[in-house]
Amino acid sequence: MAHGSASAAVLTGEYRPNSSTATWALAVTTGWIVLAFGLHDYGLLFPGAMCFTVWLQCRQRIVVEGQTVYRVGLRPTILDLATAEVVATGGRWWHELFFLGRSLQLRDADGHRLYLESWLWDAPTRAAFVEAIGGDPHS
Repeated sequence: MAHGSASAAVLTGEYRPNSSTATWALAVTTGWIVLAFGLHDYGLLFPGAMCFTVWLQCRQRIVVEGQTVYRVGLRPTILDLATAEVVATGGRWWHELFFLGRSLQLRDADGHRLYLESWLWDAPTRAAFVEAIGGDPHS
């Protein structure tokens, strides 16, 4: 596990998830809804709702102000970069999304966690957060 002193030069501002994931999630949601009404099979609304929740997850953002990280969205959290450590390094996007694999997890001294899923956040953003707490972004 990497402990770290945060690098203030690396992170500042607002980060948003990969926009192509949101676009695909909304397109697939629309497809399921059209299919459900076209076939009069309202059970097909369930997979549409699942895709819609992926789209909702894509609407979140991370705001960095000094040593504090705020995740705004479905799972809001506040993380202190100065005391953060890497709990799990994550894996491939398809493993995290489809097989409930562990995503990149950061935890501060107060126990607050920040999850950075590889299917949602691009690699440079994930690497910047790991570098900011003094970890190895390539591990």
